[in-house]
Amino acid sequence: MPLNRDTRIEAINRALLEIAEGNFRHLAPVSDKFDDIDAIASGVNMLSEELRDTVISRNYLNSVLRGIVDMLIIFDKHLQIKQVNQKVCELLAQPESYFINQPLDILFDGRKAKFITDLKESLRKKKQIYNLEASFKTSGSGRLPVTISLSRLRDNRESIGYVLIAKDLQHIRLTSNALQQKNDELKTLVYRVSHDLKGPLASMQGLLQVIEQTETDLPTLHYYISLIKQSADKLNSTLMGLLEIGITDKTKLNMQSFDINSCGRDVIDSLANYPNREKVEITLAYDSPVTFTSSEKLFRSVLQNLVENSIKYHKYINNTPYIKISTRHSRGGIEIVVKDNGVGMNKAILDRAFDMFYRGNHTSSGSGLGLFIVKSNVEKLGGDLKIKSKPGQGTEVKIYLPSLDKF
Repeated sequence: MPLNRDTRIEAINRALLEIAEGNFRHLAPVSDKFDDIDAIASGVNMLSEELRDTVISRNYLNSVLRGIVDMLIIFDKHLQIKQVNQKVCELLAQPESYFINQPLDILFDGRKAKFITDLKESLRKKKQIYNLEASFKTSGSGRLPVTISLSRLRDNRESIGYVLIAKDLQHIRLTSNALQQKNDELKTLVYRVSHDLKGPLASMQGLLQVIEQTETDLPTLHYYISLIKQSADKLNSTLMGLLEIGITDKTKLNMQSFDINSCGRDVIDSLANYPNREKVEITLAYDSPVTFTSSEKLFRSVLQNLVENSIKYHKYINNTPYIKISTRHSRGGIEIVVKDNGVGMNKAILDRAFDMFYRGNHTSSGSGLGLFIVKSNVEKLGGDLKIKSKPGQGTEVKIYLPSLDKF
């Protein structure tokens, strides 16, 4: 059915509105007559096709802005904010409407007047500013340390505005510090592994050489064998600790639902033959079955290392040595408390208790990896831990682990 004149004009108006909205694929109808209205419609369609080939659509531009992981702010030539990406709203805790048509100054607190003046003057003299350290004002009275880069937007040779990219310096510093810590741990690992593995091995080799080169009576031979066994046990302890540390990526953890208390009982039973286990009373307290989702392997490692540590440093004076383990639901996860009445630690030892290869007691036969493994595994499971201890009064370790059923 042929369209009447009013309908054809309305269709042309609709096509023009679509072009204004950034939709360049909507075309006005053109009839076989090719009269004056068809000529206008054809011209509008040609404009739409040309714009489609040469202009990025608004939706495409918005998708690009959303895809930028740093904060991005676009200003007009008077340094009034015209557009911000989602990262700006997220990190500064303000809605998009808070920024639009506001001056550059709104990004900084009121005490930054001189900084803003100097920034504008620098921008006037230079084509761009690169990696300048500053701090943005966040919701309330907070501040976010950032590095900012500012450059002009040009249309041919005319300046039409500015674009600012800001990087979250707080996140960068945290990442850098974490990387430095890991590098330090790796250096310590390389140094201590060579020392802690060579020592027991050299001791065993020396004792075997003595046995080979001398006539030894049976009691002396048994004594030498006991020394070799001590060195072998020490070597094995270090190797097992190193294997347990591992380099397990969180995304590769085997997540499963399991009963914490049943797991705890299994850990206690597995230590039946651990040296001095018979001297220590171990109890597991819980109000009801506690089931949650996490890596059972890493949880067992955490609990076993804590219990082993408490047994190793028990104190048998007046009172019976004990280890009390309690579990309960907390904050969408679980809280585990391991408390003992052992020898305890002074502040100097406590401050370094979770360091790799640290032994607070120089007479200890341990590898110095137990509490480091505990801390490492708790962090891999997204949890946190606190420790309290006093010399002669025992130690208490409190651990929180989130349920990883949504992971």
